Amino acid sequence: MNQEELIEFLKGEGYYDIREIPGRGLCGLMRFIFTIGLVEGLTEHSYEGRWCYPYDLAAEAILAFSTWDGEGDPPGDWIKYKGRTEYSNPKLKET
Repeated sequence: MNQEELIEFLKGEGYYDIREIPGRGLCGLMRFIFTIGLVEGLTEHSYEGRWCYPYDLAAEAILAFSTWDGEGDPPGDWIKYKGRTEYSNPKLKET
């Protein structure tokens, strides 16, 4: 499956705003049960990980994704990263 076919497949699976981010592979947004996920490393069968934003911050997730260059974590008040490791947003622990 080439990249265009993969992107169309992923759209059919519910991902949107899919784009390539250097060092992160194909990335996109996906609605999960309790959060909006900014998802990295999308493939036909899986993904590397996701940053979870609460639904009330969906606009923030979209803005973070549109400006994120793949360096470090994306900006904003995401709650948790879930992937091979899991961690909470250190910014939220400061308050």
